[in-house]
Amino acid sequence: MAARVVVVLWSAPLWLCLLAPWVSAPLCWPLAVLAIGFPWVYLGTLPAALWCAWKRRWRLLAVPALALLWGLGYLPSFLGWHGQARGALRVLSMNGHYFDALDTNTQQVKKNIDECKPILRSLQPNVVCAQDFSTSSQEDNNRIEYYLRFDLGLPNFIYCMPSLASYSRTPISAYHGMVFPDTFNSYCAIDVSLAGRMVRVYNLHLESYQFGREKTLRKTAQVAYQKLRNGLKKRSDQAEFVAQSIASSPYPVVVCGDLNDVPTSYVYRTVLGPLQDGFRQRGQGLAFTYQGKIPGLRIDYMFCSKELRFTGYQNFHGPRFLDHRWVVGDLVWR
Repeated sequence: MAARVVVVLWSAPLWLCLLAPWVSAPLCWPLAVLAIGFPWVYLGTLPAALWCAWKRRWRLLAVPALALLWGLGYLPSFLGWHGQARGALRVLSMNGHYFDALDTNTQQVKKNIDECKPILRSLQPNVVCAQDFSTSSQEDNNRIEYYLRFDLGLPNFIYCMPSLASYSRTPISAYHGMVFPDTFNSYCAIDVSLAGRMVRVYNLHLESYQFGREKTLRKTAQVAYQKLRNGLKKRSDQAEFVAQSIASSPYPVVVCGDLNDVPTSYVYRTVLGPLQDGFRQRGQGLAFTYQGKIPGLRIDYMFCSKELRFTGYQNFHGPRFLDHRWVVGDLVWR
């Protein structure tokens, strides 16, 4: 009896992680928090299954084994092994971390901008979707814009407050976007031509937990609790709004940006919907994109409609000042 209780309790976190994508965070936010650690929870459940098999407790083995089998479907969201090829459309999703303007001096910001230039030149994207893009200096903002528009050959652009920008090599025939209520986060969608057919490209930056923003506040358990709940609720609402916009698009879509949530989350499942996840299609190596205080998280993505397919996909390790890896997707028409 004791062994049965231990194995069930041992397997419970993985079962809860597997349920998280199907439950809206405002309804059950602890599930969303637990799902952040899915890869480690999955690995931690393996010993329970091995122990049951060693002891030949076959009925009890079903509890961890079924969860592990279900969880196998999520593993391609974290580890890829696919080949890479250049496509007709290369989209770059880049979180610029404000070029470190919040934590460093003006001269260093200029160096950070210059450090990005050869990387952008080597990638040669057709569309750039940038988040956390502006700096505290209009002069530096102009330098970034000039390089992308004239040196990199992306003259068509839309800037969406507070710090979201989309640049395109081909003309932008239409666009729309918004800043989400009671937040600094936003989304922008642009319509561009790909090989004679229109595509709508979404640039997203959804709500984060905002940890560390109010430096005068003590990091008490109550503050952390409130930020967790508020961040998860806002992000879930934003994901639902974006999903409705994507569903109403008259064209096939490419969706990219910083979702601030993991592949085992309600937010990911809601935004993805019927779309294809580029990493699952063409990813290579580990999928992790966040390089901040909690490394090892995949929170930056690129999806596309079924009329398109990915020929290549990279989580690109950029300059050291960045707290996100850039996502590069190559696409063609089916």
